[in-house]
Formats: sequence, C-alpha cells, structure tokens
Amino acid sequence: MNSRDVIRHPGPENKLRVISAMGDVAEHSVGVKAGDRLMQAVAVLMDNAECDSGVIVLDGVKVGPFDYVMPGYSKDDSHAAWYSDTYSCAAATLRHATAIVGRRDGVWWLHCHAIWDAQNAVGIGHLLPDDVTIAADATVTLHAVSGARFEVALDAETAFPVFHVHGERHEGNALIAKIYPHEDIHTSIEVLIGKAGFTRATVYGIGSLIGARFEEGNAMVSPISEVLVPPGATWDGALKLPMICVDTQNNQYEGTIVKDGAPVTVTFELMIVDAGSDNVLPDRQLMARR
Repeated sequence: MNSRDVIRHPGPENKLRVISAMGDVAEHSVGVKAGDRLMQAVAVLMDNAECDSGVIVLDGVKVGPFDYVMPGYSKDDSHAAWYSDTYSCAAATLRHATAIVGRRDGVWWLHCHAIWDAQNAVGIGHLLPDDVTIAADATVTLHAVSGARFEVALDAETAFPVFHVHGERHEGNALIAKIYPHEDIHTSIEVLIGKAGFTRATVYGIGSLIGARFEEGNAMVSPISEVLVPPGATWDGALKLPMICVDTQNNQYEGTIVKDGAPVTVTFELMIVDAGSDNVLPDRQLMARR
C-alpha cells in the first residue's frame, strides 16, 4: 500500500510536485513586546524588514493565553484531512516554534507549528496567530527573504488554502519551497539542495506527513499529523533531518527522518539557507518601528 491509497485528495494532482524559488535571506535579531498578538507583532517586523516573505524562529518565547489546533480527520467529503476543535492554553513557553510568513489577500499572514511546555505538560500543534498573546518581551530570529515570496491561495489538489511559492530569480543565498502531497520530504530536500548547488545548508520548515519513520525510536503511523523541523536540520554532503510530530490522538514523536520514510500529507513549507559560501548575510539587529 502506498501513500495514495491512504490519503486521497479531492482534486487533480498538480503536475509539478516541488515548487521552489531562489532569493536572498538576511538574518535579524528582532524584539517582540509583551501584550502583543503574534500576528500583530510579526506584521510590524515584516514591514520594518521591507522583505518579500520570511521565516521566524520563536524558540523560548513565553505566550499566553493562546489558541491552537491539532491534526484532525476530515469533517466533510471535500478534504482528506482537517483540524481538531480549537484548544486554549493559559500560559506556556515555546520550546521550538517556526512561523512561515507571507501574504494572504495582500496582507501579512503566518503559518506556525510549535512544541511548548505548559504546566508540566508538553503540547504540539498549529498556533492560531490572531489568538496568541506574547506574555513577555523577547528576542526572536527573523530570516527575511527578498526575491521570493509565499502567498496564500486555494490549492486545487487538496482544497486547502495554503502558501504557494513565487519568484523569478535563479540565484541567491537561500530558497523557499512548497512540497506537494505524497512526495517524500527527505528526498525532496535532497533534490532541492542539489539543484541549488549548496555544499552546506540549514533547513527550516513545517508541514504534515503521512506517517514517519525515524533512525531511532518508534515510527509514527498516523497519516494525518502536524510536524515541524527543529534546530539541527543540516546538509553537509548528507541530510540530517530531525522532526517533531503529533498525530490526531496527541501521540508525540521526535527523531531523525529516514529517506523514503515520510511522504507529505497536505503541504510542507521550507526555507533552505546556504551555509557554505561567503554570500550568507550576517546577523544584525533590526530596529523596531511602530
């Protein structure tokens, strides 16, 4: 049985299964303020950076109250998967969190998956950006992308509104990508890095997987999940791809993905940064302007 026997999306398959665009990425250390909503704070940061899209790493940020959803089964005949009911949490610290930032209907929007610690419990899920309050001032990392952009549009294959990738450049110090359903995430990243010609690279991303096999520990068998790539995903002649996953029953998994062990469920959004050349732009402080 292959992944298409397990998950069948309602629309026709897109002919291109991996879409990418090259651009330049500059890394900024940026401040967020207690009391701000996550979406509000990120919109300010993106405007200040004057970029086309971005990836924000929110590791260590204290949040609360906040709302989130988990992976869930479809509630209609129009989708192969869906989200759980909305859950709320009073307070937590984001252990790892990655936000993909682009435009939706012309304004900034983000897609964020996170793992957090709250009241002696660990949670994993999809944060609802308009309903996440930043609980304490914090510094986060913005990878500001110029020359390539994420834009939300309805995906005909899955019937989900998701980020699509646009850009016309053929060179840069990074790429952004969208991976379509049933494509192996490990293999897709290897191919992208090879085409870009990066000798060393760092990988950021979030998405969903139809099960996952790891180099260590138990496999995730659920075909519906929410996942994020934590720190440590690198290419240096070989791909090391750690992944944090949660399934529909709140079973949590963490390990290093094996090749041909993790096909995409709905979508996977990536940023891959060249870490092996002199064109990597340095970290710098970005002044907050409101």
